Amino acid sequence: MEEVLRFLKAYEIWIYAVLAGAALLAIRKVLLAWGELRMAGYGMEKESAQRKLSSGITLLIFILLFGAAEFIMTSVVFPDFPNVQTIATPTVELLVTPTVTLGPIVFTTPTPDEGLSSFEVIEEGCIIGQIEWSAPVSGETLRGTVVLEGTVSVPNLGYYTYEYSQSGSNIWVPIAAGDTAIIAGPMGGEGSGQWDTTRLVPGDYLLRLVVRDNVNNIFPACVIAVQIAAP
Repeated sequence: MEEVLRFLKAYEIWIYAVLAGAALLAIRKVLLAWGELRMAGYGMEKESAQRKLSSGITLLIFILLFGAAEFIMTSVVFPDFPNVQTIATPTVELLVTPTVTLGPIVFTTPTPDEGLSSFEVIEEGCIIGQIEWSAPVSGETLRGTVVLEGTVSVPNLGYYTYEYSQSGSNIWVPIAAGDTAIIAGPMGGEGSGQWDTTRLVPGDYLLRLVVRDNVNNIFPACVIAVQIAAP
């Protein structure tokens, strides 16, 4: 069900366009059949025109019902369906990596028995009350599966993605996305935002929150640093 809803939402405009074109063809068919029925003089001609008229009306009703179902699924069911908005945008958009200039990151080299490196990172791009991380906080050590929380509350919100990267790497890996505003809550909405770190190599990582408005303008990315420890 989730996959169907995501498909209908992702291609909503195209579906309406196809239905509109099909509806125009069906209306044309109905009008032609109606004209033939009015001009028909014999029983066979009337019967043939009547069949064409009935099939055209049936097709038009089917198209209207499909359009109504598409509207209900995308405008009524989709916003309230649990977790379906986690990936509400096309995958290719999730892989777009905006250019972000990071601030200074200061690392201190530990002695051999200190384990993971300790570090301090100055947060960059975060806007208090609009675009920020609530959990984890910069410099926190994470183990196992953690719930990522934050705030995304900007005018004309389009959608947002949250990603991670190993420290020193320019490759950002998407975790998930969302398209509804949140205030100090789980990323992606209630019941979402989980990040499984058990498959990552322990070390220093960056978390990035990238927000776009509804015309795809990108806000400054909110970046923090965390440490991943072995579970």
